[in-house]
Amino acid sequence: MHRRQILQIAVSSLAMSTFLLVFDIAIADEPKSSALVQTLPKDGTWTEFNVNVKLNGQEIVPSWKLRSVGQAFHGGKQCRFIEMEQTCDHPQLANVTWRILVPEEEFGEGKDPISKMAKCWAKYGSNEPEVVESIPLKDPAFAMLLAGPKQNLKTEETKEKISWQQGDLECSVVSGHNEIEFGNTKFGMTHRIFRHKDVPFGLAGMQQELTASFGGQKQTATFKMTLKDHGKEAKAKLPDLQP
Repeated sequence: MHRRQILQIAVSSLAMSTFLLVFDIAIADEPKSSALVQTLPKDGTWTEFNVNVKLNGQEIVPSWKLRSVGQAFHGGKQCRFIEMEQTCDHPQLANVTWRILVPEEEFGEGKDPISKMAKCWAKYGSNEPEVVESIPLKDPAFAMLLAGPKQNLKTEETKEKISWQQGDLECSVVSGHNEIEFGNTKFGMTHRIFRHKDVPFGLAGMQQELTASFGGQKQTATFKMTLKDHGKEAKAKLPDLQP
């Protein structure tokens, strides 16, 4: 083999190795899941968010809380109780608490633990809690928010600053789109989710734009949520609900 041929082979091999390395890095950086809740903090951790909702021209300011409130062994697996609570004094948004039991092994970066729930209850206003077999069937818009984007999923190149009462957080941003249909209603949602490793559940905030089309009519809503505070010694609102 001539010296020039050997040099060409070496250059080609180097180029291919470089391409594969870049390809591997790109694959590693591509988010596997954009679910709102992914990582699991220590039990007893709580997080509270400031929320701003614009719905059909009206501005609504609910409160949203996320907390880890106990453990249980269910279905042969160690599980964690997670409560998600929304409080609001506006009639267009419900006061609701979701209590969900999720196997701890389903949590982790790039996973969608809520979709793997073993048990779920919802309490609306002063009504009695009810068992929920499927969040998408009970509340499709909330299910889309929890699932995050499914199409055009990417991690943005530039980080974004989230300000809260103890300072600023430089957050990575995952963005994309999601669409679902229920009967004659079509929901579409664009997402930007802000993540930070030092915040419980890894969630520092989010922005969503929701459109709902049904019967020739279209409604829009925007959601903006940023970290307000977090801490320990979370208290369950629905502690008596057990599997």
